[in-house]
Amino acid sequence: MASMDSNLKRCCVDRLTSLHDDLLTRILSMLPTKDAAATQVLSKRMKQSFCCITSIDLDDSPISYCVERHPHLVERFSLFESFVDNVLHKLSLFQQPLTRFRLHLGGDKKILARSYYKGHRCKKDCFPDPQPTRLYTWISYPLAHCGLRELDLSFHVRNPCEYKLPPELFVSQSLEVLRLGSNLEINNETDFLVICLPNLKLLHLHSFELADDDFVTRLVSSCPALEDLSITYCWWSVLDCVIISSHSIRRFALVIFNYDDEMKNSDLVLIDTPNLEYFKYTGNVPHKFSFAHMNALVEAYMFIEYPLQFDTLLPSFRVQLSLAKALSNVQQLSLLGILPEIFFFAAELKDQLPTFHNLRFLKLGSLLNKFCSGRWDIVLLLILQCSPLLETLIFPEGFFEHSSSKFVSDLPDDVEAATLEADGWRTIERIPSCCKSHLKKIVISYCCGCDQEVNMMKFLLGNTSVLKEFVICLPIKNRIPCDGVRSEAPNFDQYEKTIEELPRASNSCSIIYCSEPLYPTGAL
Repeated sequence: MASMDSNLKRCCVDRLTSLHDDLLTRILSMLPTKDAAATQVLSKRMKQSFCCITSIDLDDSPISYCVERHPHLVERFSLFESFVDNVLHKLSLFQQPLTRFRLHLGGDKKILARSYYKGHRCKKDCFPDPQPTRLYTWISYPLAHCGLRELDLSFHVRNPCEYKLPPELFVSQSLEVLRLGSNLEINNETDFLVICLPNLKLLHLHSFELADDDFVTRLVSSCPALEDLSITYCWWSVLDCVIISSHSIRRFALVIFNYDDEMKNSDLVLIDTPNLEYFKYTGNVPHKFSFAHMNALVEAYMFIEYPLQFDTLLPSFRVQLSLAKALSNVQQLSLLGILPEIFFFAAELKDQLPTFHNLRFLKLGSLLNKFCSGRWDIVLLLILQCSPLLETLIFPEGFFEHSSSKFVSDLPDDVEAATLEADGWRTIERIPSCCKSHLKKIVISYCCGCDQEVNMMKFLLGNTSVLKEFVICLPIKNRIPCDGVRSEAPNFDQYEKTIEELPRASNSCSIIYCSEPLYPTGAL
């Protein structure tokens, strides 16, 4: 009994308040501010420790503030406003140094990004409507503190034209990390901004409306220590020139879509980042790409959605070819959208395709153009021949986008699809060298069960001598594809049996079946 009382007494010891002041403050600074504030009810010492926190984390980001659907959120945001006002007022009385400040309100970042990608903005009543002076005070609060190293602001308001960003936002000697997301417009008034961020290493911009493309150029050039740059889901009202020049940047993600017309092509995309190690680009084919040599590039993710408008296909593919040449030193590569089709036009481009001497990992999107959709015999062979050291090959969308057994049969009459048959593959004179000595893993994320698809697998299994894993992701029966039409899945029991009977060049190859893609389209 005495032993039980002793154990109970040990369990009831207040170990939190017995910690050293510095350690207790550090723990509270790592918590969301609402949780750290709640600890004040525990003791007087916890109240004192809360006032010494060096990190503020304020988050009120529901998916939607729509009054009709979620009337309780109006009251909830009023409580959030009062809480933020009280916290910032209390902490300002103690004048403690502040190293990190995070404020999120008015929508989840992933939901907003998905909305912007689909080409529309949220309705006005989806966002909160704080007083402009109050929001300005919140944003300005961390800028008045010395020692600020990380600033993370994401706010989407109902009437963005009534709000302005504090000019001090882009002037800081100590700031190292800056994340900004908002539906405010960065307009021509930014020409008068003083931009000075000498120690900034990470800059992420998302969801802004950019009325002046020169602002981003000036911002990047004012960050001499910048290593990580991300400009995603920002809508460009003017798409004349997108110019990014920096010798310090190591990681760069750029997503370009025009606000008024998602199919519009920019005039010039100039990337001068010779020390880049990771590059992600999503957008349409610009009229001109200009790249500095990227000899240090390790990973690249490329998604080109629309070709040049009102023009023939060849100029579009010439631009994409210049992009492919700039990526020739990459080790891990994703080619999605219309990019794989440049290999179909290799003959017209006079065999100018680059050789990817260092490429080990490749994700390859399905062929989208109706004239190329049945010509994997040309496209895949050229890709493999250009990748002599390739070890892993991923088809994140399968061989045919949202494919069905009748997809290839719908090709125009002037497109010769006979080479998709097994006899067509047998006429190949030279098997790519990577198939003989390097290619060890192949993943097909979506299957349709058609004969053309089986012939593709027959070629890969029959000509890849060192293959270890052949992964096939079979769809769920009666799944609904993106076009909304419900289709009955084929008999995959017979399909699996057919695949198991295909000849294999590698005696150690294992065929693995799964129901979920191992490599989603958006991940490298």
